[in-house]
Amino acid sequence: MPVIAKDEKGSQIKHAILGGRAQVLMFAGRDSWYYRQLKKGARSSRQTKGSPYITRCLEEIELTRAILKAEELYFALEKQIDANGKPIQRHSITDLLKEWIRINEDRQRAGQLSGSSVKAKVSSLQNATLIYLTQYKKLKTIDEIQVDTFADFSKWRIDESWKSIKSSKGHVVPLTSTVKRDLVHIKDWFQNFLYPRSYVTQIPSFEKLVVHADTLDKNPPIPLNPDWGHIHRYLDDWVKEAEANKNGNTQRIQYWRQLFRHLCLVLYNSGCRPSELLGKVERIKDNRPNGTFGIKTVLKGGLRWEDVEVETAIHKSESGKQFEIPIATLHIRYSKTGVPREVPCNTGQYFIRWRAYCDKWRDRNGLQPLTKKDYVFFNPNNNNPYPYSQVHKAWVELRDNLSLLLSPIRSDQKYTLYSLRSSYITNQIEEGKDIYLIKKITGHSLEVLQRHYDRSGVKKRKAEATQRTYGRKQKKDNYIDLDNLDESHY
Repeated sequence: MPVIAKDEKGSQIKHAILGGRAQVLMFAGRDSWYYRQLKKGARSSRQTKGSPYITRCLEEIELTRAILKAEELYFALEKQIDANGKPIQRHSITDLLKEWIRINEDRQRAGQLSGSSVKAKVSSLQNATLIYLTQYKKLKTIDEIQVDTFADFSKWRIDESWKSIKSSKGHVVPLTSTVKRDLVHIKDWFQNFLYPRSYVTQIPSFEKLVVHADTLDKNPPIPLNPDWGHIHRYLDDWVKEAEANKNGNTQRIQYWRQLFRHLCLVLYNSGCRPSELLGKVERIKDNRPNGTFGIKTVLKGGLRWEDVEVETAIHKSESGKQFEIPIATLHIRYSKTGVPREVPCNTGQYFIRWRAYCDKWRDRNGLQPLTKKDYVFFNPNNNNPYPYSQVHKAWVELRDNLSLLLSPIRSDQKYTLYSLRSSYITNQIEEGKDIYLIKKITGHSLEVLQRHYDRSGVKKRKAEATQRTYGRKQKKDNYIDLDNLDESHY
């Protein structure tokens, strides 16, 4: 039996996959990664004739590609006949849902998916999808699913499902957008798991739902004039109020208010998601090689100082006069889609001012100087992200204090933290920026950009829509009113 290679610390070079059901390992003297799985019923080489393992060469040098290939191999082997030549037992819907969830959790641990994305997917599959297939449709195995199985899913989801599914708000009838999200997750399960692994030979038909435009405007954009001006002045006064207060925990309050102020300024002028700049602590399930699991805490996202590049650029005024302005390029490492991106934006002056404040504050309070690896918007006292609840509370307080001044246009919704993101995109579109450039900067899909924000195109062309030629003689109306005919028509 070949010997497993060891690293510099003397530990075997192997990695468990799929909750310890198989391994990816490197053998001594060989260049490729190998797949290894304990045979059913085998416990050790002493109790099994020959090797107790199923071993395959993956013909991959890169670990990431080897793991993906190993997952494919595991499910391919699962579909083969057993050692006695008997067909493998039909696969249950419940088991395959669990396998797909486990794979997504593995990808979350690898940083390929965000915690919120996995949480939404798990909730959708473990609740609505599982109840619909096993209880409403009375299906047990995956081969029982037909092309039209999901034909009445949306009707059931709205009319019946809420009686069985209890959310944090109780039993609530789901919105059309929620049903559409469920269908997206189900389709994802079929397209990226069941069909590629031959558990099904066809993908069912899914109803196309149209979400009413009014339900999309949950984060109305904040216009530059007058509402953003009100918010900008409020933040300035809010900071000055803390600086004037000499009582209690003044230093920490001053730092927090300055941080929140600069965070809002950067979000409004960069279009980033709040979580991308703030970072967050997530608790994820950690599968162990022995088949058990625990919970571990990991840090996701957050902007580091090394992720911010500030440089001077030449801009022009409307009159054509040139002037210098500091611009910034932000490297977003951890995004909602899992794809890093570069964000060039007019926020250089904010980062310069914020860094100068941080340096002075840390020196005054006896903290170590900042390094490139430190985070821009973390709590300096514990080097952790501020709780999102604290950020949200500060925004709600701002909004409430300005309630008599702020008035979202054509929306019954209130401004949210995500309104800072939608504001940036709306402003970019109204300035005539290329939609593909906006897509790259913000990480949005073209469909979302067009659906949420391209409505501003009508506003930009209002002059064309209302243009008239004055002084033109009006042509005689040739319309004949059949209800009011005069004698000339007889």
